[in-house]
Amino acid sequence: MLSFIKEFLRRMEMQPSFRVEAGSVLSMREGEVAVATYMSTADKMKIFSAYIREGLEKGDRVDYTYPEENGEIVRAKLEEHEIDVEKYERTGALIMNNLTEYYMPDGNFDLDRVVKEGLDLRAEAKRKGYKRARELIDVGDFSFIDGQWQKYLEYWNDPRWGAPPGVGILYGPFITELTVFNVESMNEAQVGDILKAFGGGTYPHTKSIDLLENEEAFSKRINITHEKLLGCKFLLEFDPTFNYERVVEDFAKEAMANVEPIFVFTSKTSSIHSCLAEELGIKFFLSSVSTSIPKSTSKNTVILPANNMPLILDALSKALETYGDANVCFVFGILSELLTSVGQERTYLFLHHALDLLASEKVTAMFLFNTSAHEPQVTSSLKSLFGNQLVYGKNGLEAVKTS
Repeated sequence: MLSFIKEFLRRMEMQPSFRVEAGSVLSMREGEVAVATYMSTADKMKIFSAYIREGLEKGDRVDYTYPEENGEIVRAKLEEHEIDVEKYERTGALIMNNLTEYYMPDGNFDLDRVVKEGLDLRAEAKRKGYKRARELIDVGDFSFIDGQWQKYLEYWNDPRWGAPPGVGILYGPFITELTVFNVESMNEAQVGDILKAFGGGTYPHTKSIDLLENEEAFSKRINITHEKLLGCKFLLEFDPTFNYERVVEDFAKEAMANVEPIFVFTSKTSSIHSCLAEELGIKFFLSSVSTSIPKSTSKNTVILPANNMPLILDALSKALETYGDANVCFVFGILSELLTSVGQERTYLFLHHALDLLASEKVTAMFLFNTSAHEPQVTSSLKSLFGNQLVYGKNGLEAVKTS
């Protein structure tokens, strides 16, 4: 056994290395326009900071407009989330204004003036060579225009935002825009009217996001908070005849809602991949028998040689190195595949190394296991490695063991 471990580690050191990145914040594509809602219970600055930092790190020019009363808070929060505000403002990569000074410097909401200024800012970003212009407009509850959101909708829908063919600086992939509303004091009908109005504007494919919707999508299933979830390593035993994929989907959505990078190890033909493939915030590592080296097929997908445990561990290690100070989440849907192809002993060895790598309290992980596909003694031995065990079957999701 000792010689096998040494050989296993030696092979791990010899594997070709590669860079690991998570998907985009809020699952937004480049050039996409989105509207989002929030209430005071949402940690909006964690999400906004991640969206801004992502843009700055990608070479975008970022324009952030926020409610006047949040002025001191936003700068402190951006610094708290490791954004050097002074540096980026000095270089011009970050432009920050409160709503009043940007839209109403003389006390009037002058539509012609603010549209022209917005177009000029986008043209300037293009002229200065930024890869993209990324905009974040937190209009709060529209109190800066006395709650008259229809007035802002007129600005939103102004036909001048649609550039003539060939201009290429107003939309296309160059502009990524997120507009957010504080709906805490609004009733359901008002929120519905606003989302319908802004979602149905001249912007193509406007995406709608609820910043609170998935904050505890998975943790509430087992009656804990998101904070209690952090750092747990779960074994999820599932019955493939039931829709266990929805549990994994909630786990992934909760990670993304809390701006936690998430990585999923599975096969391309798995139901997990089918369920989550459209989520841009997820990084996939897909096992394949037709490749012998890691191969990126898209920004969010890397193909790994099937059952190559050293490469899987290398991917884990690189992900943890990249996000050393962040909460990170993993989903493993390959245990049954490993047990079938490389055997019980080597799978257990892999699990020991994986769990050692994931031991940090900042790392949350879910290992999927189809118990019906294996002998009872195999299942029992594997379960002994996990202090947190969940079962999903005809009774739904149940926590059978917690640590």
